[in-house]
Amino acid sequence: MKLLKVLLVVVFCLISAGAWALGVDDITYMTEEYPPYNMTGADGAPTGLAVDILGVIFERMGASTTIKDIQVVPWARGYNTVQKKANTCLFSTNRTEERESMFAWMGPIYTNTFNAIALKKRDFQVNAAEDLVDLVAGVIRDDTGDQLAQSFGIKNIDRSADNDPNIKKLNAGRIDIWVYGEQAAKIQLAQAGFNPDDYESVWTMSESSLYYAFHKDTDPALLEAMQKVLDEMKEDGSYQELVSKYF
Repeated sequence: MKLLKVLLVVVFCLISAGAWALGVDDITYMTEEYPPYNMTGADGAPTGLAVDILGVIFERMGASTTIKDIQVVPWARGYNTVQKKANTCLFSTNRTEERESMFAWMGPIYTNTFNAIALKKRDFQVNAAEDLVDLVAGVIRDDTGDQLAQSFGIKNIDRSADNDPNIKKLNAGRIDIWVYGEQAAKIQLAQAGFNPDDYESVWTMSESSLYYAFHKDTDPALLEAMQKVLDEMKEDGSYQELVSKYF
């Protein structure tokens, strides 16, 4: 009887440990359309540099989760969810001073610049950050571009849920500049049927690194384990192989 009690205690402890230990499969992963880092592929499944990296992490950690389980959502929705709901992750997220304490971080994925993008034919002469203040800026709501436009003191900020309206407004002259990642902007302009060479960056507004942003209370042990795999990828060359696919 005493042996049985000991065994029951051991089993209970093992079950409890399993119940409380957070794993890769316990996280809901969200992303947005932000090529070439994350986007919907021709087959309808998520793809891009950040998606591919995460896929390798899933595989090396023995997860049942795959890249097909990643949810592609509007940025504002994902940004709101990852702040309020435990066990969630949003990427690719610019790690900025303002956001530092809001999330738990894993990365970096890649270094990214955010620019004020304009039609070349508008011929804006921007020689200092102050020259942006009176221009009408198109941004995605709650995106880094939105936060940058505010920090630069731009008076008129036109917010949208995604970039389709921003691209249309930029070409119609309803906004002067589009504040977005330069590399992603070129890809999205081409996808929309426009020639990226007709546009220019009139000012580089920031340079920061892209990360996977987790809910701030995510188990540090899980983040450490995932970070270890990413670091190993950068050491063994598999990370650079993925980067070479997109850049």
